[in-house]
Amino acid sequence: MDENQKDNDILDSLFVIPREVPKTILRSLLELVYDVKVTGSQFIPETGGALFVSNHTDYLDIPVQGAYAERKIVYLGKYELFHPQEEIMKYVNHKNSPFHYPPLSFTKPMIEYTLKSLGGIIKANLIHWGSMPIIRNAAGETTTMDKKAAMEYYEKLEEYMVGLMRGGEILSIYPEGTRSETGEVGSFKAMAAKMAIRAGVPIIPSGISGATNMSKPQAFLSGKAFKAKIRYNIGKPILPSEFPQGPEKKAAKELTEILEKRVAALVQNPESD
Repeated sequence: MDENQKDNDILDSLFVIPREVPKTILRSLLELVYDVKVTGSQFIPETGGALFVSNHTDYLDIPVQGAYAERKIVYLGKYELFHPQEEIMKYVNHKNSPFHYPPLSFTKPMIEYTLKSLGGIIKANLIHWGSMPIIRNAAGETTTMDKKAAMEYYEKLEEYMVGLMRGGEILSIYPEGTRSETGEVGSFKAMAAKMAIRAGVPIIPSGISGATNMSKPQAFLSGKAFKAKIRYNIGKPILPSEFPQGPEKKAAKELTEILEKRVAALVQNPESD
């Protein structure tokens, strides 16, 4: 890391807002609208890496999970989310941009500096609060990937996530791969189990109910969202010593079946472990 980058990182860190601030605001907003109850928080380990898994019913799942966990939960986000200044700079630097000509050309250096500084502050805060940028262009510049490129991309992505957990982070994944429109727990994909096996970290199963469609405008217009009962239950971790043994593919499949049953039970009976 060069000296300029080091100085920029130090400057960005000066503007980092403590995680408790957005967390407290988010919890207050959630409780202002919904009736939220969370159980099992004691099962989140105080230190060390882990994998958080849950069913996925609505955009609300992430703020509920993140706002009510004592430890920081890491979510992967698009690269562009952490570098919002780049899209603006594309316009500023475009060959047809008015910023190539006076008088706007005189303001260009200051605009670039300001945007870069703001982008660094946004990135620093997002990472501090619990987000990590996903790999950019891991499969190349093309918008469509062939099978080989897609496989290489997901292999790099898996290595990245495994590295985060080995480094002591708690990573959140929704093994269904998409949101359920009905609230029913769908089939789990094996990637989450495979990564936990590779990282050698506990898996924390959890289940959410009552949030389905509750972030949609219709829920607010109809009044259904207000004081809707959202229940989020965190279950006892599955330790690496409890993982199925054998070849990785077979063990991951068996562990995925166990996870799916644990999460489904937490959704159906949110007051239980």
